[in-house]
Amino acid sequence: MSTVPPSTPYTPPLGSSGPVTKSQEIKLISHSTLFYWWPVWALSFFLALWTYIEDHRLAIVPPGGTVTQSAEGKFELTFKNKKGEPASTASLDQAVKNTGVPGNDIFNPRVSEALWPGTIFVIGLVLTIIVTNVPLRGLWSFVTIILVVVIALFISLLKAWDDIYKAFGSLHIHINMAGYLFIGIAVFILWAVATFIFDRRSYVIFTPGQIRVCEHIGASVETFNTFGVGMEKQRDDLFRHYILGFGSGDLILKVPGDKREIKLPNVLGIGWRLKAVEDMLRSVATAA
Repeated sequence: MSTVPPSTPYTPPLGSSGPVTKSQEIKLISHSTLFYWWPVWALSFFLALWTYIEDHRLAIVPPGGTVTQSAEGKFELTFKNKKGEPASTASLDQAVKNTGVPGNDIFNPRVSEALWPGTIFVIGLVLTIIVTNVPLRGLWSFVTIILVVVIALFISLLKAWDDIYKAFGSLHIHINMAGYLFIGIAVFILWAVATFIFDRRSYVIFTPGQIRVCEHIGASVETFNTFGVGMEKQRDDLFRHYILGFGSGDLILKVPGDKREIKLPNVLGIGWRLKAVEDMLRSVATAA
């Protein structure tokens, strides 16, 4: 915890213009937990690009059909009767046309033939949900991330991913390129609106001798004198604050004469920004 050194109320020095300029303001913005969802849209766009480059296609065939490749190299679709015996055989494109699907759309959807893209996306989505909703502070955060890495490496070294898929009923998670793009664009739009529009309505502005605070969207702006204000930063969640937040943290302000604590969560770059605030307020105390 760092506390601003005591000082008398700030008055502009003689000969100065008086009003505080924008260059003298330090604004700290509080972000919602949606900011930490950037890995979801980033992973979606990466996997969409991977699927596009891989360029494998998805064929939609009617139920009960089996795709085989003839000696001539042509793909054929074999239908089975109620007894499970082959009833008829047709070329794949003709068979799909008979189901009502336009022929030029048979191989339109792009999808990866590998199993890992869909699995990685689901794991990344689940981890993001857990990290943004279950705070893991201190030693628990460190132990959890080490445990996840060790388990993933152990399974990879044993080449046991296929065995795990089989244990879950030959689990195949496939998402086509359009699916990745739809999820990525939707999450990105929500993330951008929250980060650059709504989050900017929750902030604290430090100026020489004065603090202006807006805790919530739509709340009134409160003004305090910097005399005796205590500032505390909390940054002990390894996942949220260091990995996903690039050095973010929670800011707690303690104002003399006010029993409540003013908390602004998820402030980006809280370490170096608070140092700049302390340097500014220290210079104010010295000048006074």
